[in-house]
Amino acid sequence: MKLIVFGCQQVAVDFIKFIKTRPDFELSLVVTYELPLDKSYGYESVTQVCKDNAIPFEEPRRLDASIISRIEQINPDIIFSIYYRKLFPKTLIDIPKLGCVNVHPSLLPEYRGPTPTAWAILNNESNIGVTIHYIDQGIDTGDILVQEQIAIREYETGFELFNRSMALGAKLLEQHIDDIVTQQLVPKKQSASGSYFGKFTQQNRIDWKARALNVINHIRVCSRPYGGAETLLLNRYFFIHRAKRHCNPNYIAQKPGMIIEAKNDGNLIISCADSCIETIEYDIYPPLNKSEVDTYLKPGNTFSNKLP
Repeated sequence: MKLIVFGCQQVAVDFIKFIKTRPDFELSLVVTYELPLDKSYGYESVTQVCKDNAIPFEEPRRLDASIISRIEQINPDIIFSIYYRKLFPKTLIDIPKLGCVNVHPSLLPEYRGPTPTAWAILNNESNIGVTIHYIDQGIDTGDILVQEQIAIREYETGFELFNRSMALGAKLLEQHIDDIVTQQLVPKKQSASGSYFGKFTQQNRIDWKARALNVINHIRVCSRPYGGAETLLLNRYFFIHRAKRHCNPNYIAQKPGMIIEAKNDGNLIISCADSCIETIEYDIYPPLNKSEVDTYLKPGNTFSNKLP
């Protein structure tokens, strides 16, 4: 059984290592598109794993005629897409006789698109899931093979939810790979309805005029190791990574972005449109020296989206 894997990040590494434990599968080629940030996120390198295990690999900038021709020559039985960053052209989809199979971190047909876990948090969903499905010419519209739902944890960050979802995707693929390649699973057509969300481009500036829940969800999505949700106080940039609802009835929402209290631990109670949030973790740039702390972090000062 000849396989080709298109994939990036840790989930692709994990699946490649799993395939190497299966002597009945021949991993004929890995196609990847690594970014410098992948290493900073703590992911193993797909290309390095291929080098260490003598697995042929390619890093094409585009899925052009050259890479399509090589895949045609290999004539794989099946292709797996494990968080690959580019859409498959029809010429590629048509090559393997068992089709192309993708892992998508949502319960299709809901949340089609490139960043479903981020949008699920922004939309305050309580659940998401993972779908294994065939690739067709649409975006995440192919027939469904396997799905599993998971709950989104309170205050779980976008990075944490993405990694947990993709880890589940790799696990489901390992559990069901034999049924997939022997075509024991009955594909299920997707509903024509559903939802699509485009790429989340990390518009990091906090809108303090939003509801507190929306501000917190925005912070969760932008949290480490991403850049953090950004806001400005006087002439300093604040990058907030974690925050929680502050429901003390003694705190009445005031001007959006206003500091209501500066706590002894350095965290801040900040007013939003309807209630307050409490910061848990943030960075300041340039950093404050000791003499500046009381000037900046004091009640009445107000965060904004632009420098004064």
